[in-house]
Amino acid sequence: MAGPARVLFTTAPGWGHVHPLVPLARALDERGSDVLWACAEKLHPGLERAGFRAERAGIALGDGPPPFDPSKLAELPARERSTYIFSSVFAGVLVPPMLADLIPLIERFEPTLVVHETAEFAAAIAAAAAGVPSVTHALGRIMPAAHMEAVGQQVAGLWEELGLSPPPYAGSYQHLYLDICPPSLQSADTRHIERIQPLRPVAFASAGEERMPIWPAACAGRPLVYVTFGTTFASRAAPTATVVGAIRELPVRLIVTVGPDGDPAALGEQPENVHVARYIPQTELLGECAVVVSHAGSGTMLAALARGVPQLCLPQAADQFQNAEACERAGAGVALTAEQVSERAVRATVHELLDSSAAREAAARIAAEIAGMPGPGEVADELIARFAGQRREAAHDA
Repeated sequence: MAGPARVLFTTAPGWGHVHPLVPLARALDERGSDVLWACAEKLHPGLERAGFRAERAGIALGDGPPPFDPSKLAELPARERSTYIFSSVFAGVLVPPMLADLIPLIERFEPTLVVHETAEFAAAIAAAAAGVPSVTHALGRIMPAAHMEAVGQQVAGLWEELGLSPPPYAGSYQHLYLDICPPSLQSADTRHIERIQPLRPVAFASAGEERMPIWPAACAGRPLVYVTFGTTFASRAAPTATVVGAIRELPVRLIVTVGPDGDPAALGEQPENVHVARYIPQTELLGECAVVVSHAGSGTMLAALARGVPQLCLPQAADQFQNAEACERAGAGVALTAEQVSERAVRATVHELLDSSAAREAAARIAAEIAGMPGPGEVADELIARFAGQRREAAHDA
């Protein structure tokens, strides 16, 4: 008789990479699985507050010398930045130290399954070396096949050093791909992935001290607009000041989050209909939102659409351009490029979204689609049934 599952979760060093995996990890934990997280040490306090054990694996992007030349990144066309970041950082800088830590950790923990997110490429190598099946958990829309082929070439030497033949797509799709993207947003071809398990994206928010504000009486009844550029881009060159300057003139309540490293005071004094904070759990505020303005990061985009909220997408890098295009194509939002962003354009677009029944109806259709996807509990049951009793030596045949 098979014992309880022992599941190792691995992520790249960013909260946007952790949050999408938490609902599945919790579902496995609730079913008696022994769940352990392996990631950069800076993420441990948050994971421990969420009830997980965590061990150090890999490095944070702030450790050691800069992983890439910021000036070179700034010089690249926005749509080429994703390829540069993945090749130079996620598949280059982060994989070797992560792999060095995961190999002994897997030997100690002896997992029956490894779950890694789609931008963490060391786990597939370490799991294969130990004969353990690995599952790739999506962060949003699927990575283009050509993109993953390039990553596979980048890490091929690490597979070979362990006596393994480099598999296609960096080994990400050998056993199972957990797809959290609703079909109407998934425009990329998925025929190269043999086994796909849909998984409903469920919003998770880290515990924080800041909560929803108490608004003055003059703001009562106004629609709520939420502006966020996530935890990475909020403190960089995101056009937050331009966006706030545009929207605060509208008859709305405006909540702006600037990220854990941002300074709310940097936006200056604001009128009474504007509240600026470092972080407010999206699970608290999305239910009240009429419009979300964001960088179109996968977590924010899917969380808003799951609540039927239309969006203004202002992509900055990575997969955000594809996300923004998919949201606009589905009719649930509008995308503006950096060149198009101005106070006038943002104000006009938000005003249009507030008045657009078509955008709300499109977002509601996607929300219904998301609600119909298998939930974390169902998928956890499937993973336990499939992998919990599997012999390590048979992992390559899963």
